[in-house]
Amino acid sequence: MREIITLDVGGDANRSYCLLESETRTAWCVDPSFGAGSILELCARRKVRLTEIFLTHTHADHVATLPDLVRATGARAWVHPLELARAPGARPLPEEGPIPEVPGMETLFTPGHTPGGTCYLVGDALFTGDVLFVDWVGRCDFPGGDSRALFQSLARLRSLPPGVAIYPGHHYGSVESRRLGEEITLNKFLRCRDYGKFLQLLPELSG
Repeated sequence: MREIITLDVGGDANRSYCLLESETRTAWCVDPSFGAGSILELCARRKVRLTEIFLTHTHADHVATLPDLVRATGARAWVHPLELARAPGARPLPEEGPIPEVPGMETLFTPGHTPGGTCYLVGDALFTGDVLFVDWVGRCDFPGGDSRALFQSLARLRSLPPGVAIYPGHHYGSVESRRLGEEITLNKFLRCRDYGKFLQLLPELSG
């Protein structure tokens, strides 16, 4: 079992996540954001080697220190093919399902916030980037955003087991993490199943 460490890495309440594997003394990172220094310090303190970096999307606040982290560790970076141009040197992810080279990591293609938005499922932990937050969802009015795609991505996430815990890319909600079943009940954006009504909610995200 991998231990999940949540890092507050500054920016707009950005969160970076490290998954530590005690048996192999290795670590994975989801979205380095501004946190290369904190990630390196954590790995040194816990005596683990960072081998994989997973990007949920390539907005600047999620990849700001990616080059520093790759240079310092030699870790492989992964991103959806639609966003490879914004993450030079990264490897293309399969659009959906397991990553053959990284047993235990599964991808879910969840566009809407960005064209290549990707969530990652590891056991019962779901790393949602800026598609789904606690109490909120990601904006889709930035360049590359798509409200219909976001609505469909949220429907995809609703189909996952309710016991899955969500780990979002920003701490915008009342708690850091929440089980998906509870989030569906409490998050009106995620709960909404009518696209017209969903569109009526979206102005709240940009206010």
